[in-house]
Amino acid sequence: MSFPLLKQTFKANFAVWSLVTLVMNAILAQLILMKQTATMVGPMYYGMLASTIIALFVVICGDKVLVGQVDQGSMAYILTAPIKRTTVALTQMGYLIGSLIVTFGLMVGTSLLANNIADAGFKSQVLIDLNLGAFMVALAFAGIVFAASGIFNLSKFALGTGGLLVILFILLAIIGSFADYGVKALDTVQDLTIVSLFDYKNIMIEGSQWLPKLAVLGGIAVATFGVGTAFFAKKDLPL
Repeated sequence: MSFPLLKQTFKANFAVWSLVTLVMNAILAQLILMKQTATMVGPMYYGMLASTIIALFVVICGDKVLVGQVDQGSMAYILTAPIKRTTVALTQMGYLIGSLIVTFGLMVGTSLLANNIADAGFKSQVLIDLNLGAFMVALAFAGIVFAASGIFNLSKFALGTGGLLVILFILLAIIGSFADYGVKALDTVQDLTIVSLFDYKNIMIEGSQWLPKLAVLGGIAVATFGVGTAFFAKKDLPL
């Protein structure tokens, strides 16, 4: 891992990351303090808002970490230093994963604190598991965008594949959510998006069926991060 590159990436993306993290924590705290546990925190926040908001950060910053720098020409400067392409990819991957860990770590703290203050009725383990599930969705999204960023040399192509796929998954999740409000014809739509692998309903009733589904999200993340790293290490760069 290259710490100078990590520092540069952190500074370049700090504004977007901090804004997204602040918004996510503020909304979550407000909903728990209002004791909107059954109607809003589960279906609305973890079922829809958390994935949608973090997708903005993933798409914007995931594109910038590799292909964005190739497209703008700054990757040529980075590679003039004695640093391997694999090291560059692993450093940028480390930033993406690390930033998501901090975001959702803060959300765990926020949700537990708000729940304690408002006596909203959540069990601590349920809140931890809900945030873990949302984190795994974000990690899978990040892997998809990272893979596209590693494969292509132009941002428009990376955004048109990885970014578009993430947005499509979000849209399908939003459309499919109406099945929970009586539109049964949309049940099948929920199966078309990886967001449905985050079974927040099962978590809220303290079930165990959500665990294998999260393992699938983890597999998607491992595979896509691996693909992005492999392609970036071997492809021809317009330097």
